[in-house]
Amino acid sequence: MAVHIPSHLRERFDALERMPAASGLPAPWIGPIVIAVGGLTDVGYGDSSDLLICVSSNGRSVIDCLAGGKVARDDGNDFTFDAGNLLVGGLGPLADKQIRTAGLAGGGLPSATKDGWSVQRHPFAFPDEQVFVAPPGQAMLWTPRGEEMNLTKLGGFITEIRTFGFSPTGLSFVVATSSDVIIFSRT
Repeated sequence: MAVHIPSHLRERFDALERMPAASGLPAPWIGPIVIAVGGLTDVGYGDSSDLLICVSSNGRSVIDCLAGGKVARDDGNDFTFDAGNLLVGGLGPLADKQIRTAGLAGGGLPSATKDGWSVQRHPFAFPDEQVFVAPPGQAMLWTPRGEEMNLTKLGGFITEIRTFGFSPTGLSFVVATSSDVIIFSRT
């Protein structure tokens, strides 16, 4: 089945397709830091933080996305994951908290920051996985008149994307795949 792209968007989608995938995000973002999480299914940020909990077939871990490393880990499945409400019990610095998740069970991470950065998935790139990060004032399908398109295309993911998005603080951004978490941060 052929995808019908409306004529007013055809030129924009062609430009998106021609863009090369970048290895990182523009300033002020740093990274990526890639942390292996085999069998990853869902992730979620702690409230008002950059602490990311990862749920996998091998247990849970907490990653500090600003420091770029794991700060807690448990092995096994001795935890409660409520797929209906997208909640998982925390551990380490998120102990005694219920963390809202996104991934295979559904949900989503924030797609924009308070200062205007945004991220969107390319809807017609299947089976390739592509996300576009836009600076304030732009979007994947819109650039202000008279300005050049200033998007960053992230692609070439080895495994399936589970979810992607920003932390509640807007200081970190992740792409979670079935095998790893790719982290970008800023100060």
